[in-house]
Amino acid sequence: MERYTDKIVMITGAGDVALAIAERMLGEGARIAFTDFSETALTAAVNEITASGFGEDRVMTVQCDVRSQDACDAAVTAITARWGRIDTMVATAGIIRHLPIDQMSEKDWQDVIDINLSGVFRACKAVVPGMKEKRYGRIVIISSIGGRTGRNVGVNYAASKAGVNGIAMNLGYCLAPWNITVNTVAPGPLKGRMFSSMPQEQQDSLAAGIPLGHVGELSDVAAAAAYLGSDDAAWTTGEVLDVNGGLQY
Repeated sequence: MERYTDKIVMITGAGDVALAIAERMLGEGARIAFTDFSETALTAAVNEITASGFGEDRVMTVQCDVRSQDACDAAVTAITARWGRIDTMVATAGIIRHLPIDQMSEKDWQDVIDINLSGVFRACKAVVPGMKEKRYGRIVIISSIGGRTGRNVGVNYAASKAGVNGIAMNLGYCLAPWNITVNTVAPGPLKGRMFSSMPQEQQDSLAAGIPLGHVGELSDVAAAAAYLGSDDAAWTTGEVLDVNGGLQY
């Protein structure tokens, strides 16, 4: 299935989830523009993508700090200058600082909100004008089950992920007249680098609490994002798609 043939996809962030989504969309014909504040992360992303067999001509990188609107605008300008437009934007950039509220500094709060929540606002603000002009766009935001339940995460992270769900609901409604859809994917526990660093006992405990009996794969999130970012989801907007193995909240 080539749902992304000739589609230009901008991805904020270059971590595990971003790479999984990129590989899924590249496999369906996309061209991918990674944006991240870290040149090291961008280089590693390109190396991993090319090692998977995708040509460098289908991947570009732009250094971008989502804490800056100017940086987000410049990234969109650079991508558009090379490839002419952005069809789909996937927001994965985020950080985690899980601390009890009485141990959380103002900086711990603000840093997470500035990247996880305000960074999504800035990325959306940057891509929307071009999408409006083309009367077409797909925006996919990676949220979290923590934004649904508020449990087992820091209050800063829970607030940021609940906030991006609100962004999707609002923009899904407001941008619909321009054929721009906005949705979020809310994953449960995933087998990424963070999960792999946990003690085996903690990994087993997490898996035991999931009705489907195992922790999710990065490919599960990639499949959901690829659906919402494609024309298969043309009549879906303002939604939060839970990908969590049946966890209830």
